[in-house]
Amino acid sequence: MQIDKIQNSNQTSFGIKYKNKKAWDKSVLKAFEESRIFRDINKKYPNAEVRYTKISGEDSIGNSEIIHTLLMDIKLDKNKIFRWHLSSHSEMFPEQHLKYELKTLSLKDIEKAATEVLAPIYTLNIKYKQNPIKAFFQKIFHKS
Repeated sequence: MQIDKIQNSNQTSFGIKYKNKKAWDKSVLKAFEESRIFRDINKKYPNAEVRYTKISGEDSIGNSEIIHTLLMDIKLDKNKIFRWHLSSHSEMFPEQHLKYELKTLSLKDIEKAATEVLAPIYTLNIKYKQNPIKAFFQKIFHKS
C-alpha cells in the first residue's frame, strides 16, 4: 500500500487557498466555508484562490464621510477571475450583504461573471495645478 505525502498546511480545505485569511471577518469566513459555492469550487477548481479585502476611507467627492468597501476576489483558474464588491457608509453593511450573497450565489453565476483580468474599480483623475508664484517667476526669467 502506498500513502501519498501529506502537505502541512494552515488551510481549512484542500482546495481553495486563502491569500489573506487573517484579514477576513470571522462571520464572513464561516459563511463562506459553509456555503454551497465553497464546496462546488473545491470540487471543480482544486487550485482556486480567494482574497478578501476591506478598505475604509473618505469618499472621493470630499464630503468627509467614511466609505467602507469590501472586495472578494475568487480566482477559479488562470483566466477565470470573479470579483464581488460593495461600498457603503455603514461599516457592517458590506459584510452582511456578502453573507447573504454567499447563500444565493451559484458556481454558474461566478463562472458567467468571471473575467480574464480584473479592471480597477475606481480610476483617479489627478490634476496638477502649478504654484502661481513659481509660474510668475518662470514667466519672468524664462522668456524667450
